[in-house]
Amino acid sequence: MSAMKIAVLSDIHGVLPALQSVLADVDAWRPDAVVVNGDIVNRGPSPLACWQLLAERQRTNGWQLLRGNHEDFVIKMTLPDAPQSGAQLELQRSALWTSQQLPGQIGALQALPAFTHMQDAAGGGLHFVHASMAGNRDGLHRSATNATIRKQIEPLPRVFCTAHTHWAWMRTLDATLIINSGSVGSPFDGDQRAAYAQLTWRQPFNGGGSWSAQIVRVPYDRAQTQRDYETTGYLHDSGALTAVLHTEWRLARSLWPAWSARYEADVLAGNISAAHAAAEFLRSVAE
Repeated sequence: MSAMKIAVLSDIHGVLPALQSVLADVDAWRPDAVVVNGDIVNRGPSPLACWQLLAERQRTNGWQLLRGNHEDFVIKMTLPDAPQSGAQLELQRSALWTSQQLPGQIGALQALPAFTHMQDAAGGGLHFVHASMAGNRDGLHRSATNATIRKQIEPLPRVFCTAHTHWAWMRTLDATLIINSGSVGSPFDGDQRAAYAQLTWRQPFNGGGSWSAQIVRVPYDRAQTQRDYETTGYLHDSGALTAVLHTEWRLARSLWPAWSARYEADVLAGNISAAHAAAEFLRSVAE
């Protein structure tokens, strides 16, 4: 029986200790290929170190790095029409701070492809994209109906690998295996450990073959990560709303959509400052 192994990791978000622990686990597993499915940078304290580590794997080991929506956010902050002041800038200060930590690297981020495609030994296709075929912010949700997901990923390949939502899950739709590799740096499913996916192809000598997958959870040094948040300046220099992102990391829970629904329009309208909106929201989370 012949076999092939692929590791899929995503949503590192500049959390270096989590990435280092996952890389050690991946190296021990010894996959034939590795896909980094977007969001290497932004939201976390060590974007340059994470980028350099993975860019080196790309150069030396042939790892495939894809572009996520947070790479796009960072790129946009370097363009002439990026906000320079006011409430709109406050909403994007994390991306601005991150762009400033990546001198000379923006062109490399821009060059990252949005998706990649592989083929297994039996001719079946594997598709890798940060969110869905509709765009890198159109996440696949584990609770969505088959009809909704079918529209998001058509045409259906043998395997579809997604990310973006920070929830690790697997599901079969018709003959398609769907895997969300979760998040290395900031899971939202209540499990603080880093997550990534392992895919294995097994082909009997008499033909055929099939893919299986598992989600792997890896503990890492969260105390060092907290120190990184503080010592790199990320918590103090990237705006008041970074406190919401940091709390998401700390609780392994999605908070930004709720903050946005409750406060974003008022912040943009000047009815409340970003700092007051963040503090009021986080008080409600703590209650």
